[in-house]
Amino acid sequence: MNPESAREKTHKSTGNVSDGKKSHANDSNTGHASSDGHASSDGVEISIIIVNYNVKEFAANLLSSLEKAKNDFRLEIFVVDNASSDGSISYLKRRYPDVTYIENRQNTGFGKANNQAIRQAKGNYTLLINPDTIVRQDTLAVMHRHMETHPEIAAAGCKMLNPDGTFAPESRRAVPTPTTALWKILGLPRLFPNSKRFSAYYLGGQDENRQDRVPVLSGAFMFFRTSVLRDVGGFDEQFFMYGEDIDLCYRIRQMGWEIDYVPETSIIHYKGESTKKENLDYVVTFNKAMYLFFRKHYSFGYTLFFRIFILSGIVLKGVVSYLSAIFRKLIQPITDLAVLNFLVIIFFIWRYNIAPGNIFQQYHVQYLFVNLLLSTIFIGSAVYYDLYGKNRFSIPATIKSTIIAFAGVVVITFFLRDFAFSRLILLLSSIAGVLILSIIRLIQINRSRKAPNIPGSFLERKVLLVGLNDKTAQLIRKIRSRADWKYNLVGVVAQEPDFTIDEIENVPVIGDRHSILQLVRYHEADEIIFILPAVDHDQILRIISELRDTSVYPRIVPDSLDYIVGKTNVEYLDDIPVMDVNLPYFSRWNLFLKRLLDLSTSFFILLALSPLLAIPVLLNWKHRSRLKIHVSDTRMHFIPFMLPYGKHRWKNRYLLFWQVLMGKMSLVGSPIVPDRKPRFANVKPGLTGFRQLSVNRLYHEDEKHMHELYYLQNYSVWMDLDVLAKTLIYRRQTLENIDLQD
Repeated sequence: MNPESAREKTHKSTGNVSDGKKSHANDSNTGHASSDGHASSDGVEISIIIVNYNVKEFAANLLSSLEKAKNDFRLEIFVVDNASSDGSISYLKRRYPDVTYIENRQNTGFGKANNQAIRQAKGNYTLLINPDTIVRQDTLAVMHRHMETHPEIAAAGCKMLNPDGTFAPESRRAVPTPTTALWKILGLPRLFPNSKRFSAYYLGGQDENRQDRVPVLSGAFMFFRTSVLRDVGGFDEQFFMYGEDIDLCYRIRQMGWEIDYVPETSIIHYKGESTKKENLDYVVTFNKAMYLFFRKHYSFGYTLFFRIFILSGIVLKGVVSYLSAIFRKLIQPITDLAVLNFLVIIFFIWRYNIAPGNIFQQYHVQYLFVNLLLSTIFIGSAVYYDLYGKNRFSIPATIKSTIIAFAGVVVITFFLRDFAFSRLILLLSSIAGVLILSIIRLIQINRSRKAPNIPGSFLERKVLLVGLNDKTAQLIRKIRSRADWKYNLVGVVAQEPDFTIDEIENVPVIGDRHSILQLVRYHEADEIIFILPAVDHDQILRIISELRDTSVYPRIVPDSLDYIVGKTNVEYLDDIPVMDVNLPYFSRWNLFLKRLLDLSTSFFILLALSPLLAIPVLLNWKHRSRLKIHVSDTRMHFIPFMLPYGKHRWKNRYLLFWQVLMGKMSLVGSPIVPDRKPRFANVKPGLTGFRQLSVNRLYHEDEKHMHELYYLQNYSVWMDLDVLAKTLIYRRQTLENIDLQD
């Protein structure tokens, strides 16, 4: 078809779709369309199709940005849900009732799900867009204007940005010929991103800001003439996921149409939030799609040998991708086993005074059974505690697995005399193993962005809030109430320079969005959180683009203030704790371990301090004062102090450790608040505490209450150790102003 005939056919067929298309979806054995707020067919200009799979928060963000981008257009929006298990439909319907929802009973794949809505689309143009994207307010207007002024094009795409503001090269691509596919299989585009030859798949070397004709658009954003989309038959449903966008663009260009890349507007693409690229299904599906495209369009033009070569390359790429993902998962267990087995050998050399060069002569074959047994028990314990899954950063799980492994070896070799092994070597190896593996976990925790809020993390993330409106104060209080979040709110950035307040909820207003780059660098911010709608989507995209050369992590909170969405995760702000009658803090085992920690620690500290402080404390006894500390409604303790506290700091510490030894106080407990009944009865006052660590950023009673409740609900002796370590590292003076605390 030549462009002239194509244009003629377009104008004749646009918008001539009967209402019977909707009943077609209802009769499908894979899904049904709801009738909630279906847009009228009269005058619809743009149909928007979103295929959702378990990314309801991202989809909600996209729908919010589309509302802002609507302008004066008549839109109809379809959300096709591919059997999500996260309650996507009910969640989205409550917020966006005017959207047409198609609910599939099974995951039909990306192409087939889009086709369901394409058959119902009534707009002159159809936008196919991924749910994990955000559009600018001018995106629909720019794309519509471009299509209207260029009747020879069938589809257009815009500039896509990664969440960190960098350009996403998949914004425009080439058709994967055998040669370009080969370079991509070999990973050369990553090594030579600007090479026209090796990065031809991503049109390497072309200016990202230059409008141009391109062969292929990304399925994340494709703005079509609806009539052309129907003429070509929509997506080829042989492609379950991946490759269908390449195939569609290829077929459209074969019909004589052109495709444009329009960088005048841009979107953010979070990339693959509904897929997990490290599992076998992804690897198989992606590489199967690549082979399907090659077989469909190129198999007749090449020799059998070359087809086999390309197929082998695709298979090899898939195998390498999968094995590399598996290897990344195995690095941690391999490291742990190497450390433990190496320690056994080191202490064996030390115990028997063996020269390192003679170890293979002295370390007999039967001793390898000990290494095998140690490794087997450790891996079994690690699997039980999910040490390489959700608990991969857990120091307690690491310690338990190590102790169980060495204890198991001791017990088993006791009964198997042929494999008897030195108990001293095993004891020393277990102690060293616990220390070294715990240190490794601490390093991993404090280097990972994925573990800022778990015990063992000593780094607070510095956060800037961008947006000043009536919801800002509420958001600040919600963030501070999340006791498990280690955020340091360093300031609020106003959207315009004419702000009139200096602080909000004790957080300073430090500037406006026009100086955001300087503010991020000056305050060394780790994250910025944009508050909708105080900051609109246009401003967000501009700011993210401006920050593309920094390491700051941008996130967005919607107007509802119920979650914060980022590149890799969604965190909810409204996780309201439910009071559990059987709080872990009050279990007999936890109380026993807590008392054991208090006794052992206070005993050794008093033993060390007595020669220095016992006599000075007695000589200054006349300066002693007693503070009345409530333990419950009916019980109270009188805690001796020498006032002023700061002048007699070490003497007071000595007295306090005596109170811990006697059981009237704890190392970690509730704040010492004189003459006030505690929030939670029978919780001993502490020298430090979980809430006390955050005393400088808690200003409201509900925030303090949430921190104390979190401690009780999540208590373990490891939590006490974590609090004690942070008190020492942060040098928190939790008792300096004890007579002034409230």
